[in-house]
Amino acid sequence: MKPLVGHQLRWNGLARAFSRGQIPQTLLISGPPHVGKSTFVLRYAQLLLCPHIENDENGLPAPCAHCKVCHQVEIETFPDYRVFRPIISKAEPTRAPESLDSSLISVEMARAFNDEAIRKPLVGPRKVLWMHQFEKTQDEAQNALLKTLEEPSAGTFLVLTTENVRNLRETILSRCWHLPLAPVGDGEIELWLRSEFSDVSAGEMGEILRAASGRPGAAWREAKRLRDGEGMQKSRFAVACELLSRLDNASPVAALGLTEEALKWASIWWEEDAGEGVDLKKLGAKGPRAAAARFLDELMTAGRIVWTKSLDSSEVGAARLDQMRKTRHYILRNANRQLALDVMFGRLIALRPRPASPSARGGRN
Repeated sequence: MKPLVGHQLRWNGLARAFSRGQIPQTLLISGPPHVGKSTFVLRYAQLLLCPHIENDENGLPAPCAHCKVCHQVEIETFPDYRVFRPIISKAEPTRAPESLDSSLISVEMARAFNDEAIRKPLVGPRKVLWMHQFEKTQDEAQNALLKTLEEPSAGTFLVLTTENVRNLRETILSRCWHLPLAPVGDGEIELWLRSEFSDVSAGEMGEILRAASGRPGAAWREAKRLRDGEGMQKSRFAVACELLSRLDNASPVAALGLTEEALKWASIWWEEDAGEGVDLKKLGAKGPRAAAARFLDELMTAGRIVWTKSLDSSEVGAARLDQMRKTRHYILRNANRQLALDVMFGRLIALRPRPASPSARGGRN
């Protein structure tokens, strides 16, 4: 069973509600990407569907995690467990990568969700329906879901997950029991990673934790890259920091080289994150744009950490982060990726910190 790194207290509350027969029929789980929402949903679905419930070390109900039902839930083949994920577009209604910003949950998918919700369970007394990345739901689709979310059929349990609860309507929020998952402390993530990746050095662990920013899933991804690369791979945080370190000493013409390197890493990371069952060829131009946007997310994560260490660079860092955010927005609005990144890197180079004046260094006037 996958561990709930950093979210045990949240789980204990849900398990107690289950033991009292007070489990919510509509549950909304929110939190940043890779914080552990999917792992939490999997455990929750297994709790509701497992025919061999056990008690955990706290005396609370837990799924056995080794029966046929638990296994089928994990691989998403159990008849009474359905997962609804965003699609690429209405014209291309196939599963989209999680990192595709423009993916959507259409009204047709919402209606299919409603139809499934009114059907009786096929195997046991309960069924679970999970709508993933609910913030991608179109307005018409949200309207179509209101009645189902408010009054699920007996034995039907609905789960919504979202990265940004602020984008959801109040009419949706009022129909759900909201369970937010917060970023996890570095100590807890490190303790877990040490049990899984015993050969990670102290330096590598520091990079992993900085890149993860409290997200266990991101920490796992970085640790796995380092292990699978047999020492040849760099963490995303290390790559991003190297690019940022070159800004202060680069000439404006160096922006072209930085763009080329950025697009290379964007493509590599995009393919790593796509996951199984996703056909990247069907994304068309959306894929490269989303890849560039996700690369900028990694660059901004590193920038926030690197530039906030020093008061001398914090103002410049804030201006640089703002430039990255604008570039990300332009790229997703169909701007030419290479041109947008060329301009961005040129401006980031121009925004380098100014040398301290003699008086600031304590010199003579």
